[in-house]
Amino acid sequence: MTLGELIPQHKISLGIDLRGGLLCHALLSKAFGRVQLLDWGIEELPAAEHERPDVVKEKLAGLLSRLPKRPSLVTVGLPRRCVTMRSVSMPAVGEEELKGIVDYEVERHIPFPPEETQYDFQVLERNAEQATVLLAAARKEEVGRYLSLLQEAGITPTAVGVSTFASLNTLLYNQARDAEPVRALIDLRNGEAELGLAQQGILRYSRCLTLGEAAPLDVLTPELAALFTHLEANGGQQAGRISVAGMGAGKGDLLRHLAERTGLEVEFLHPFRRISASGVEPHAAHSLGAAVGLALNGLVTLPLDIDLLPKELAPPRRDRNVTTTLRLLALIAVLGLAYLVNDAIRERRALTELTAVLNQVQAEAAKVELLKGEVGVLASQITTLEKIDREEIRKLDALKELISVLPKGVTLTLFSVDGRETRLSGSISGSASDLISVLEQSPIFENVGFSSPVASRGAENQEFQIKALLEIRKEKRP
Repeated sequence: MTLGELIPQHKISLGIDLRGGLLCHALLSKAFGRVQLLDWGIEELPAAEHERPDVVKEKLAGLLSRLPKRPSLVTVGLPRRCVTMRSVSMPAVGEEELKGIVDYEVERHIPFPPEETQYDFQVLERNAEQATVLLAAARKEEVGRYLSLLQEAGITPTAVGVSTFASLNTLLYNQARDAEPVRALIDLRNGEAELGLAQQGILRYSRCLTLGEAAPLDVLTPELAALFTHLEANGGQQAGRISVAGMGAGKGDLLRHLAERTGLEVEFLHPFRRISASGVEPHAAHSLGAAVGLALNGLVTLPLDIDLLPKELAPPRRDRNVTTTLRLLALIAVLGLAYLVNDAIRERRALTELTAVLNQVQAEAAKVELLKGEVGVLASQITTLEKIDREEIRKLDALKELISVLPKGVTLTLFSVDGRETRLSGSISGSASDLISVLEQSPIFENVGFSSPVASRGAENQEFQIKALLEIRKEKRP
């Protein structure tokens, strides 16, 4: 890293939204905490599918050539209909361990083979025991199709987002601090409606609806009513606001009718409340929500941070804390040199000393970050092992207990343990009911009962199927 790289630079980010027969883009810059709109555009694409790829590539190439500044960040958005989303509950473990769990469990939550899938996850909320994880996945073929269009136009993407998530990011970034606890978004475009809902800034719902020939209100009103009813039933608040976006949002009295049917405040999406912008027509602004949200990626911290860009194409990420520290050191050193250095010899000597200090700081910072990562992984592994040792009873313990308590004349044909649930099947020469009291007296089993009626087998034998729960061992083993 050179001294020039340590000096804060303007960040330039381009968001590209390709949906519903439109190509929308927004170019943003950020410097000293201020985000500014540099360029924007909405272009129509051909209705015929076979003509669209060539036209898109041509328009993207033209877009890149006329931008006022070259972007260092480029994010393209996938339509919501191309992305499968799941909200999954998982153990509250460290990030690396959680990633391993997601990689193992992802096959259960997506409708296509993992080898054909590009996916990412994000922790929405967590407590001491459990984490709610947002899992988003798309087919690699679909992601590759969008990346190919950009690459053939000479554009190298640095991230792949999701249109609905990007629009919600724009909505939440621009809302006031005292905003309603529930914010809903409706993005209308070319016969489709993308819906998203956030409660206290946390994603609760996202879906793509096909409108077809039906009026938007006939499809949207029942969906929104059911959604807000569900939130109320689960302790949520109905006080909220609906924001409407998209080229189809300005037709008729959609806002007024939505407000009448839902009883909520309804408005057009305003993507530039916190962003300095000029020259944007009001009727076009609410169609730029997704493009602005995509362009905000990398400039500010966003509530939804899903990136479906393949890992092999992702740019290397620098540690922001270390980089910020080094930049501050560099600025202090430059100011000191400007004040103290009187001639070229002293300036050159001071710069040499500064470079050595910076290199030493970088090396020490790298060692500290490495040690922090190793300590975190070890602590997480120790916590997991201690939890297993404290609370779980292994299958071997249960099997040993059965051997010691089951009376003679019992033949087991099935013994299985799934979590705490234990199942036994077999036969006994005598009454199967005696087994229930025997197992209930054991310190290991509880809630013992037959899972199906007892069947007689011959004059003396009875066949049984029993289920029971393993008691959790609370005391720590010596």
